Amino acid sequence: MRVVKVLNNSLVLALDEQGRETILMGKGIGFHKASGYEFGPDEVEKVFVLRDRSITRSIIRLAAETDSVYFEIGKNIIDYAIDTFQMKLLDHIYLSLTDHLAFAVRRVEKGIVVPNFYTQDMQHFNPNEFQIGRYALELVKEQIGVELPEDEAGNIAFHFINAQEDHPYNEKNRKIKKLTEDVLDVVKYYYQLVYDEDSIAYSRYLTHIRLFAQRMVSGQQLPEDASRLLYDQIAQVCTSEFSCVDRFVRERFGVGLTNQEGMYLALHIHRVLEGGRKG
Repeated sequence: MRVVKVLNNSLVLALDEQGRETILMGKGIGFHKASGYEFGPDEVEKVFVLRDRSITRSIIRLAAETDSVYFEIGKNIIDYAIDTFQMKLLDHIYLSLTDHLAFAVRRVEKGIVVPNFYTQDMQHFNPNEFQIGRYALELVKEQIGVELPEDEAGNIAFHFINAQEDHPYNEKNRKIKKLTEDVLDVVKYYYQLVYDEDSIAYSRYLTHIRLFAQRMVSGQQLPEDASRLLYDQIAQVCTSEFSCVDRFVRERFGVGLTNQEGMYLALHIHRVLEGGRKG
């Protein structure tokens, strides 16, 4: 394995013996390495053969703006899931989990708490994934010194449910995938938008849409927020996005959304619009 570029202390872009781009992962693997360095087989903990160019670009972009400690923590959590529960995981978990951990820590440091209203259900119906979430909270506290709320265990568990190749939710995942694609198309054509699929904003947007679709397919929307204070504040800023949600998403899919579902969907549309460009 020959180094092409050091992405951070934990990630290196390299070429394998067949000339294919790979990402090498390991604690300190990029430390004091330079282009042209040849790795021995015992120096590499995880190798990605980058057949999916979108994952390649997303990992490179995430590495540029995310502390390497989150990649290390993410890998430790994934290793725990594989070793403890023999999970077969899709490679995108390394990207989505790392980004989620970094984002969750930033939220807590800013005093922002996003509740997960299905923590108890998750604990009951998906105990293995929820245990992984709890393990993740312990690692974050131990290595970063930030105590994430218990609800984050459920949010992290969602990532492992979605990333399993043989999870019993697979039939449901087919419906979730179709609904996700439909929502993406609704927003795309409403705004005549060309998605910047390389951006972190799009990656976060896509993650939210997938979770939104999962709740819709499961018939478990976020509950109504009786206070509506945050809803009213966001509605004043995101009038166009709320119009998109009301006129297209509600009408096309024939369901009424709770105010929290509509609010978060509009907010994520707003964020991806800020990083998008018109076609």
